[in-house]
Amino acid sequence: MLELRRKETEVKRYSVRERKGHVYQEVSEPQDDDYLYCEECQNFFIDSCAAHGPPTFVKDSAVEKGHANRSALTLPPGLSIRPSGIPEAGLGVWNEASDLPLGLHFGPYEGQIIYNEEDSHSGYCWLVTKGRNSYEYVDGKDTSLANWMRWVQ
Repeated sequence: MLELRRKETEVKRYSVRERKGHVYQEVSEPQDDDYLYCEECQNFFIDSCAAHGPPTFVKDSAVEKGHANRSALTLPPGLSIRPSGIPEAGLGVWNEASDLPLGLHFGPYEGQIIYNEEDSHSGYCWLVTKGRNSYEYVDGKDTSLANWMRWVQ
């Protein structure tokens, strides 16, 4: 009869040492669409120009989406929509006010969000970068969803 020998297994014990918890986060670098431009010092900035402060944004006139003529009704005061000076361009946006201050910002461009390039050829689409290799299109063709910026030439 064979005698079975049990081999004793050594169990190693490790002391529990204090471990610092780490939280890792992917740092996203600003995309080109994140930058604004200061006309006075001719530099790009993210939130506020270091020399001239935050930008001035002109808001659209408020009109609910779905109104048949929404795009024209969102036009801010002092601007008008009339025939463009660009041959065969249709309508354009014109400043009717006195001089506009340097550095005004208009927008954002509004319309239907489209995710595939095949549907983006209406003539009113803008490509918007949403991150690294991530894009969407904003189509201003439908005047009930778009704002006045569809006529910017």
